[in-house]
Amino acid sequence: MAVQLLFTEEEKALFKSSFKSEDTDGDGKITSEELRAAFKSIEIDLTQEKIDEMMGMVDKDGSKDMDFSEFLMRKAEQWRGREVQLTKAFVDLDKDHNGSLSPQELRTAMSACTDPPMTEKEIDAIIEKADCNGDGKICLEEFMKLIHSS
Repeated sequence: MAVQLLFTEEEKALFKSSFKSEDTDGDGKITSEELRAAFKSIEIDLTQEKIDEMMGMVDKDGSKDMDFSEFLMRKAEQWRGREVQLTKAFVDLDKDHNGSLSPQELRTAMSACTDPPMTEKEIDAIIEKADCNGDGKICLEEFMKLIHSS
């Protein structure tokens, strides 16, 4: 299945474990009742209408339940949404629009969201950790790796 190629073996194992915990009767499918119970277990009480809407979005074969491949598709869609958000954040931080974050751009961003502001040394440590190609800046790919490693 193509969607499985998006994830590492560790991620797939984690998703399989999550799927099994939601599939309380162990039949290899998550019903709307099981999905609702999973949300309730994390103190999110959704209406049956909302659960049905969610199931309708992932139930591609019309079976009224979610198998593991549909579960993975849901995870892929969530992952894709996060990647888009991170890319937008990177573009917003890249004030000179050169495709990379300079130490100054990173300092400006971090001072706006940390209190007290991060020190030069802390910013340099972030850049050193993220800067795989050694150019002293953080490109989008390095930014993504940094965020995913956090």
